[in-house]
Amino acid sequence: MSTNWSGAERKSRAPVSLLDPTETASDDTAQEPPEPVISAVPDAEAIRPAQPSREPAQAAAEEPSAEGEHGPLVSGRRSASVLRKENVNDQLPPATGWQAFLRAITFGMVKPKVGAAELARRTDLSAIQRVYSRPMQIMVAQPLGGVGKTTCSVGIGSTFGIHSGQHAIVWDINEMMGTLGVRTNANESTRTVWDLLNVLAKFETISARKGDFTYYTRHQGKNQFSVLASDEDPDRMKSIGADEFNRIHTVVSRFYDTIIVDTGNNTRSANWLASIEVTDQLVIPTTLKRNAVVSALRMIEQLESMTERTANTHYKNLVDNAVVIVTQGGGAKVSAAEQADLREKLGSAVRTIIDIPYDGALDTGSIIDWQLVGDPARRAFERATAEIAAGLLEVDNRPNSTHTTS
Repeated sequence: MSTNWSGAERKSRAPVSLLDPTETASDDTAQEPPEPVISAVPDAEAIRPAQPSREPAQAAAEEPSAEGEHGPLVSGRRSASVLRKENVNDQLPPATGWQAFLRAITFGMVKPKVGAAELARRTDLSAIQRVYSRPMQIMVAQPLGGVGKTTCSVGIGSTFGIHSGQHAIVWDINEMMGTLGVRTNANESTRTVWDLLNVLAKFETISARKGDFTYYTRHQGKNQFSVLASDEDPDRMKSIGADEFNRIHTVVSRFYDTIIVDTGNNTRSANWLASIEVTDQLVIPTTLKRNAVVSALRMIEQLESMTERTANTHYKNLVDNAVVIVTQGGGAKVSAAEQADLREKLGSAVRTIIDIPYDGALDTGSIIDWQLVGDPARRAFERATAEIAAGLLEVDNRPNSTHTTS
């Protein structure tokens, strides 16, 4: 038996009956009592003798359809609806604001409802905690450098890592010495994606283990996500092409639920184009300056053109569903009127725009530790990540929501 792991989507296998009840008995056994029908369905009637013949109408009413032959005996829809509460966030006592203070000083005698701001945050965190039917990829892309791609990648990775409870990884696919490795905690690790690529074959087997794979990543401690850094050695600086990207992506998807891809500046490089093919949610960081917005719009136009040339709606769907994250850039200030004009032009092409307030911990040019980021910026990234999660849910609910890599 081959031990190669193909990376195909998970598929459920319907139980197979061990004896086909429709088989016609041979002449030698025609006079003997019928054998019991043994079904692989684990219920109390899994082994039962053949039943007497019934009227056609009764048989039609009682026999399961071919489509649901091996389905559950009880659907549970009615009983579950009695217990279901669509939103329990408003049932929990307040934990912040004057509402929490009043409840505390009255020892719970006064029970104010949770405030609107806290309820909105709870709703966002619930969205971030969603579980999807397969691993999901978020691509942080913008051709212009210095607009916060790595900062946003770390912010999204930290927010998913801390609040979702699932396995998140940020992967720097910059083909020429990306900065993710120097903006995150290395924990004395020097291993990069090229070290992984050299041993990738052992992770393409069914015996591969996540514990072995994490040796080539850099875990971010309390921020609860991992980093797969791009190569940092100029002596072996090489590009990772489409084939290498697809092989690595297949393996990473085996071990992580959420993959955040921090991209380079070349939207026509092989790995960038390979990444866009398997992306579920596009995130576009920008500042509200003319050159940054023009760069973002050119990338949007490239994706729209790709749909026009190939008749593949995937690229246009990514644009329509995109989340723009506006970071605070330095340099000369832009007038409020020009910012409003640039925001309008971007907003007409994408789903939503989220502003991130300035935070010194994000602007050091050195390691970003999410534990040092202030509440306003953290809350803004929670809002942005909830919007990203909403986009992932929309993609996951589409028919045949699967990805394959060449």
